[in-house]
Amino acid sequence: GEKTTKKNGAKIQDAHEAIRPSDINRTPVMVKESLSRDQFRLYQLIWKRFTASRMAQAVYETTNVKIGAGEYRFTVSASKIAFDGFMSVYTSDDDEKAENNVLVGSIDENTVLNLKEFDEKQHFTQPPAHYTEASLVKTLEELGIGRPSTYSPTITTLLGRRYIVKEAKNLYVTELGEVVNQIMKESFPSIVDEHFTANMESLLDGVEEGNVNWKTVVRNFYPDLDEAVNIAQKELESVKIEDEVTDEVCDLCGRNMVVKYGPHGKFLACPGFPECKNTKPYLEKIGVPCPKCGKEVVRKKTKKGRLYYGCEANPDCDFMSWQKPSTEKCPKCGSYMVEKGNKLLCANETC
Repeated sequence: GEKTTKKNGAKIQDAHEAIRPSDINRTPVMVKESLSRDQFRLYQLIWKRFTASRMAQAVYETTNVKIGAGEYRFTVSASKIAFDGFMSVYTSDDDEKAENNVLVGSIDENTVLNLKEFDEKQHFTQPPAHYTEASLVKTLEELGIGRPSTYSPTITTLLGRRYIVKEAKNLYVTELGEVVNQIMKESFPSIVDEHFTANMESLLDGVEEGNVNWKTVVRNFYPDLDEAVNIAQKELESVKIEDEVTDEVCDLCGRNMVVKYGPHGKFLACPGFPECKNTKPYLEKIGVPCPKCGKEVVRKKTKKGRLYYGCEANPDCDFMSWQKPSTEKCPKCGSYMVEKGNKLLCANETC
């Protein structure tokens, strides 16, 4: 059949591919018996994506309707799939949502519509959403920064140095990240400009093809960098980020403990170090009383790093929940409710 290709001007290093499909006839159903659950799910994902990538585009039939109401015009549009194409094998959640958008009944230009109700809504401009790892990678790709092999280490480094923190799926810039970014923008404006990296990548591609002499690239770039680094080393003052003070009181000397960062995340330490070396685990309260004993519920992690919610009075109180408990009580049985997505569910499985 006709070969489906992705047109993209930028050169991508194909050396980093990990998966080469070998036989499309080996369908997921055929191999299911001989694979573990996770292996099967991975195989099925790869098989579906690969098969879909070789198939024809889906075709939508779109209907636009303009409704005249006095001097105003309202528009409504709906689409339905006329030809499934690759979607008969592989659909994402977004495609499924789009499917439900179908106009009711048949409408032609003489149809008279009656106003059933008028729902007034005021929309305010929303700030752009926080980056998630996926949307950050997509942006890096669009700006031509980095290569597929560098996306993951970039994000890992930012998290490891605490320039960003990850909560739920969102990435948030920390105070340290803001300060470092500000210093970089002031001292190295040409390097932290997003066009710089993309331009450098294309120059290096030119070196690889033999059109550009690598010494020319270095000669044009290095002296300015060297000068900027020397100036920065002389002029940059050391930045002190204040520790976050908590309500926890040190058992040994009575001072309020502060949040510190270790290789395994946050912990509480006494600000009187080195004379007082007291430390405690950092327990992040979520503002919900424990359904069993009434003390605070805190976020915790298992040894494997999975997040759960437990009582701060552990081991005296053994309350734990994988889902975040809510202050709401179940209207049916009076048990506590838990948050799942943006819904509240009763924690009592028999209810």
